[in-house]
Amino acid sequence: MKKVISIILSVIMIFSTGIIFSSCSKKNGDSEVSNSSTEASADLTTGSATGSQNRTTEGSTDPITLTFLRIGNDAPEADYWKTLIKEFEGRNVNIKIQYDDAAIGEPMETKLNTLFAGGAGPDIIGHGILSVANRVEAEHYAPITDYFSKWEGKDDIMESVLANGTYKDQIYGLAYSTTPFVFAYRKDMFSEAGLDPEKPPKTWDELKDYSKRLTKKEGERITRAGFAFPMAAGNFVEFDVFVFGNGGKYFDDSNTPIINTPEKAEAFEFLQSFISEVNLPYNSNEVNPFIKGNAAMTLINNVALRPILADPELKDKIGVAVPPSNTTKATFSGCNMLFIGSDCKNKDAAWKFIEAALTKEQVMERSKKLNIPVTRNSLLEEFAKLDPYNAVRAECVQVGIGMPRTTWSPRFQTLRNEMVQKVLYSKASIQDALDEAQNKLMEEIK
Repeated sequence: MKKVISIILSVIMIFSTGIIFSSCSKKNGDSEVSNSSTEASADLTTGSATGSQNRTTEGSTDPITLTFLRIGNDAPEADYWKTLIKEFEGRNVNIKIQYDDAAIGEPMETKLNTLFAGGAGPDIIGHGILSVANRVEAEHYAPITDYFSKWEGKDDIMESVLANGTYKDQIYGLAYSTTPFVFAYRKDMFSEAGLDPEKPPKTWDELKDYSKRLTKKEGERITRAGFAFPMAAGNFVEFDVFVFGNGGKYFDDSNTPIINTPEKAEAFEFLQSFISEVNLPYNSNEVNPFIKGNAAMTLINNVALRPILADPELKDKIGVAVPPSNTTKATFSGCNMLFIGSDCKNKDAAWKFIEAALTKEQVMERSKKLNIPVTRNSLLEEFAKLDPYNAVRAECVQVGIGMPRTTWSPRFQTLRNEMVQKVLYSKASIQDALDEAQNKLMEEIK
């Protein structure tokens, strides 16, 4: 089994959305953090799940060095973590955190695989949903269910978010960052087309109708998309939004793939019925036409939407909503979580840092500094007051569904991408494409 998992982890290098750390030790170490300060100081002295509230960990005052590897190398988030680490160390004088990060995709997977292969896996890991099943099966992640059961926030974390770090009835990861897909639209274009700018489409039928009314053409050439939908994607989650909004999912209770079911066929049939008449096709790795002002509506992730929301010329002209649905209010939401590595020798200390990172104060601090939605229900009202778009963004997290938490998820991603392109742009038979993807995936995971 481990041999199979090691092969799958190599595949994740390509599809996941080095320097060797020392594993948890009891020797002195200098924290590799910056001297930046934080505006809101959280209570970083929360005790471990064992109930300790003092400055020792696991009953010892010996210095402990923990290693922390985070996915993503963006500077603002790195600065946030370095500031948190500095404060945490100041309040927990026997614990030092050595911070490192790696770019999304192959760099992160290569670094993790190298570290674990050398028996020096990071003590704390920040990673995404795609990593869960494979790294649990490879024995890289340690369960934190017992810690979670005694955590003060266990009844506050959003159910949809908690699900992302749960695998085979055990909790392995807790979310610190989410990336929901929202439905974005141009209020000024709605008004121009005689549509109420405060009433975005809520159903598939309304989306189809609005898309046609908002599309502009010169002859047969579309010059402005009524609804922008990608023709290619590294991860075609825009299609998943329609599947989830039709009550569909990609795996059953036994983690078996269920690709070729009616919910997916209906999503394809709906998109085929109008998308070619209203769309300016683009690759999701490119700038969405909506951002360029060439589309009236689109599905877009929370981060990619930021530039247009910050444009003063478009003030009050952008609206956001939960994506239109057919049977179920739902969307796609990505998620990064904190895990404890299986090589960690001081899990109480690692959990203590995770607790500190997930306090209400720190959840709000990340929200303000990094412009990401909160993950705790008790903060929804406060979060909504920060920005007029925040209530919708938080709701999209609440109804958000991530990638399948299965060992075959990376391969599914490839097959699903190919399937969507074949149906929507090569005009392949819907059922044939669904059956082909299902059969290929079942054959490969036997």
